[in-house]
Amino acid sequence: MMNRPQGPIAAALDIGSNTIKMLVVEKTPDGLKKLAENTSETRISQGISQEHPELTEASMSRALEVIGDLYREMRSFHPVFTRIVATSAVRDAANRSVFVGRVLEETGQHMDVISGEEEAQLIGKGVLTDPALVDQNEVMIFDMGGGSVECIHLKNRTIEMAKSLPLGGVRLMEKHVADPSQPLTQNEKKRVIETVLEKVQELSLDIENPEKALAVGAGGTWVTSRAILAHRQGKTLSESSPYLTIEDMRSIFEEASNYSLDRRLQIPKLPPNRADVFPVTLLALITLSEWAGISQFYHCFHSLRYGVAYELLRTT
Repeated sequence: MMNRPQGPIAAALDIGSNTIKMLVVEKTPDGLKKLAENTSETRISQGISQEHPELTEASMSRALEVIGDLYREMRSFHPVFTRIVATSAVRDAANRSVFVGRVLEETGQHMDVISGEEEAQLIGKGVLTDPALVDQNEVMIFDMGGGSVECIHLKNRTIEMAKSLPLGGVRLMEKHVADPSQPLTQNEKKRVIETVLEKVQELSLDIENPEKALAVGAGGTWVTSRAILAHRQGKTLSESSPYLTIEDMRSIFEEASNYSLDRRLQIPKLPPNRADVFPVTLLALITLSEWAGISQFYHCFHSLRYGVAYELLRTT
C-alpha cells in the first residue's frame, strides 16, 4: 500500500519544442519526492527556423490532446500548486496567443509562455534538486531543446550565468540541413559548428576549474545518448551510468551522422521522431562542451519541470 503524501504537492506541465512533460512532486524534509512523471515525444516546433514561425494546426491539435491527458493525470494527485509553462517553439510563434487560448479551453488553466532567461533560471534551479550533484562545486548545464539551448553556469550551488540561445536542434536542422533523410555532409557539419560558435560569443563564461567542472546534460538528446550507450553495454537505462565522456558522444555522433534516416531508424533506443534531428543536436552539444573546455558529462533528469515545481513549493 502506497504511503499517502504528507507534504504539499506541486505539479508542473512543461510544453517544450520536442516533448511535453508532466511532473508531480511532494515537498519533504529531504527535498522533492517524485510522485509521478510522464513524457510525450510530441514535436510542435516544425517551421521554427522561419522568419515568422507559426504553430501548425496539426501540431497544435496533437499537442492539445497530449496536454489534456497529462493535465488530467497530474490533477488526479490533487496538487496544491500547478503551473503550465511553454518554451521556445510557442515563445517564437506568431500565433502563440491562439495556442494559449486553446490550452486554457482544454485545461481551464492559463499557460505561461516563459522567456528564455526564465527558462534557463528554472532549469538551473531544477538541476540543483538532483541529490547526486550536492557535492559538485562547479557545473555547466546544457539543456538542448528543439528551438533553443539553455546554458547555465553554477558555482557553489549559485547560478552565475543563465542564458538561452537560439541553437535548438530543430532550428539548426531546418536552417542548415538540406535533406535530413541523408547523412550529414561536411559542409552541413561546418555550418552547424560555425553557428554554435558564433552564438556562444554572447556568453560570459569563466570556468574556474575545467578539469573538475561537470557538464550536466538535460533533455531528450542526453536521454537518447545514454540509452544507446547502455544498449551497447547490454544494460537498461536505469542500470547504466549517468556519466558519459566526450568520446562517448563523438562515437554516437559519428554513427548517427553517417547514416541515412532509414538506417538511423534502426539504431536501438533512438526514438523514431528524434532520428532526423539527432545528429545535429549531438553536434551542437559536442561543440558547446568543447567550447567550455569540459569533457565530463552527467545526465540529469532534474530539469525545467523540477525547477517549476521547486519554485511553486519554495515558500511553503
